Order: sequence, then structure tokens, then C-alpha cells
Amino acid sequence: MTVVALETRGDVAIVTLDRPAKLNAIDDELLHGLLAAVAEIGADEAIGAAVLTGRGRAFSAGGDIAAMDGMDDAAFARTIALYMELATAVQACPKPFVAAVHGYALAGGFELALLCDVRFAARGTQFGLPDTPLGLSPTSGMTYLLPRVVGLGRAMYLTLLAENIDADEAERIGLVDRVTEPDELLTEAEAFAHRIAAYPRVGVAWTKLGFIGSLEGGFAAATEREAAAELACFQSPDTRERFRAFLDRRRS
Repeated sequence: MTVVALETRGDVAIVTLDRPAKLNAIDDELLHGLLAAVAEIGADEAIGAAVLTGRGRAFSAGGDIAAMDGMDDAAFARTIALYMELATAVQACPKPFVAAVHGYALAGGFELALLCDVRFAARGTQFGLPDTPLGLSPTSGMTYLLPRVVGLGRAMYLTLLAENIDADEAERIGLVDRVTEPDELLTEAEAFAHRIAAYPRVGVAWTKLGFIGSLEGGFAAATEREAAAELACFQSPDTRERFRAFLDRRRS
């Protein structure tokens, strides 16, 4: 039985963590499933955006500690390598990922949500980083991403304090982009993803990769990248068709 379900709804992929009895705790099988899903989404031209969510009472309660406890050093290193491979794959995928988070997003689950480009959360969702008291440190590029989302001081505070915050607080500090009622979470996240998927793909892809790439260099590198991206967008037949449609509406 798969622990990651991939469903396409028109031009949007729905990726569902499917270990509800374990609160979608992350093990090697789930990481392999996510890697396969990201690769399929990236390669499928019919998909314009993806929603990542979890089945059951939680988005994800984090890494499967029971599985980790039985590992030797080599096995643990392989698991961490999978986390890092997944982080790289999601960031490099030209399709935006929207996290639809409910219940709990803890430790590795928090990191999965952070990897997504936009985060929706159901009211009452608990976000937390309990790893530090266990003697663990962040993975999945969190030391890179979290300070850029909420600021360095807040990132350190959340990680070292290791206490949960709710969805409203997560929205206040910029970790979450929209808070919904629980029964509206997936509907709203999917509607947002469909809206993105309806845009010309080339513009969306360059927008995502441009923002991510700009974090790694200075202003000059960002403007150089933007110029190349905008030319690629301009050369796209889809973009030129949108131009003509816009002009036709203006003339009518």
C-alpha cells in the first residue's frame, strides 16, 4: 500500500501523505514516495501546480522516531540524504507547491510545509519544532528557508524554544499565507492552485525559480536572471496569445 497518494484534478496535482495511523510520520518509504511524486509533477506538462496535504488528523507529526531509533549511523545518514534530496527537488520543480496544513505540522512536517511555495492552514493547526530538545538539528534546508520567511531572530526563537504555535500566530509572523476554516482548507488551497495553473506556465516557472534563485546571490545576479527569464517568457507562444487576448479586450 502506498504511503503517498498522487491524484490529478484537471491541471492540479493533489499529493497526500497517507499514513494516518502514524499521523503521517515521515519514514524512508514516505520520502521515496514524495520524491517520485515531485518528479512526476515536474515532468507532466498537463500539471500547472500542486497541493500537498495529509490524510487523517495531521498534516505530518514529523520524522518517525521509532524508525530512527532502530537505525545505525549509515542508515540514518541515508534517511537524512533523502530529506535533502526531496528539499532540492521541490525547490527545483518549476511547478508551485501549495501546502494545505491541518492538525499538526511538527518537526519534519513543519519542514515539508516550509518547502512549499505557499502555505494554507486550517484554523487550530499546530506548528512546532520539537527537535532541539531531542538533540537533533534542522534538516530539509530549514536553516536556509525559515530565516528568509520569518526572519533570523524568529527562526532561532521557534527552533530553540521548541513550543507550538497555532495557525493564527503562524499567519501573523508570515509563516502561513492564509488561514481557513477546517472544512474549507483543501477547497481553498486547490482553488488557489487552479488559479495559478491557469496562468502561462513559462511565467509561473520563471517566477518561482527566479525568487528562489535570488536568495542565493546579490542584486546584480538577480537582475541578470530576471532579464533572461523575461525574454524567455516573451518568446513563449502562450504569453503572446495572452497579449493578443488582452489587447482584444481593450479594443472591444
